[in-house]
Amino acid sequence: MTRSDARSLNFLTLLLGGVLALSLGLNALLMAGWIEAWPDDVSAELAATTADLHQTQRQLASCQQHQQQQDSLLTLTHHLAPSQALVTQ
Repeated sequence: MTRSDARSLNFLTLLLGGVLALSLGLNALLMAGWIEAWPDDVSAELAATTADLHQTQRQLASCQQHQQQQDSLLTLTHHLAPSQALVTQ
């Protein structure tokens, strides 16, 4: 290998190393900008989220109960309507 070949190989190696270092540095900066900051008090946020979940569960149970009542009333009126029609005749 001649001296100029070795010099060009060293230059290419140095250039590739620099590009790699620049790429890693830029990726690190971009990733650091996307990371969410942890809340100061994780337990307080967890407690608030748990309270929201329980409230949502209570509302869902209430809606299901109302839906069941409506279904029962609909079934009852559906069964009573033909029998009342016979009584009126």
